[in-house]
Amino acid sequence: MKIHVPGVQTFIFGRYGSLLVGLLLLMVLQPAVDTTVGRYLLEALFITVLFAGLRAIGVNRRLLAFEVVLLVCSLALNAAGLLTVYHDLFFLGIAGRTLFMVLVALAILMDLFRSSKVSGDSLAGAVCVYLLTAIISAYGFLLIEYMVPGSFSFTLGHARMQLWISQEFYPFFYFSLVTMTTVGYGDMAPVTTAAQTFATLEALAGQIYLTILVARLVGMYLVDQQRKEEQE
Repeated sequence: MKIHVPGVQTFIFGRYGSLLVGLLLLMVLQPAVDTTVGRYLLEALFITVLFAGLRAIGVNRRLLAFEVVLLVCSLALNAAGLLTVYHDLFFLGIAGRTLFMVLVALAILMDLFRSSKVSGDSLAGAVCVYLLTAIISAYGFLLIEYMVPGSFSFTLGHARMQLWISQEFYPFFYFSLVTMTTVGYGDMAPVTTAAQTFATLEALAGQIYLTILVARLVGMYLVDQQRKEEQE
């Protein structure tokens, strides 16, 4: 029995490859957020990741057009909120970013379930959806903290970080990944009902996604292998 391994080239340079590389760099370069220059570089990288998401949904012109408008408006609101005293504009931009990534993740997910075989590109897309879920949840936590200050407690470092004022994203990204992987270090915890409910939903979504996705990919792989054997 011959075993076909999806190519590395399609994994990296396929339709979802650039998005995956950007998301991984965003995770690896998180320590740079402690410096002013690093924070700007990470923001630039994040914007690059958002535009890479447009490539992932480029097959649907109507959705692509809507996503372009949504992304541009979100970035404009972020900039306006940072340059003025109207912080609500910044968080409206964050809400727009969140919606943008939700639509990108759903588009990739639908494409994965429509696919009839496992390829390097489909594997890259599956990882992208998982990481996008973590980022979407992180922005959800940030918005909850903004609307209900004090939704999270911290057991290490400063007595409390005013995250809704400093507009820090990466502590929530860290908390999101810890929650979705069910690690739960305990250094950051949700204390309000809204935050606890959202954290619970993310943990469930992460585990259900992995279970269904692995079953789907394994099933597609076996069918593809059987088809190739019959052709031979």
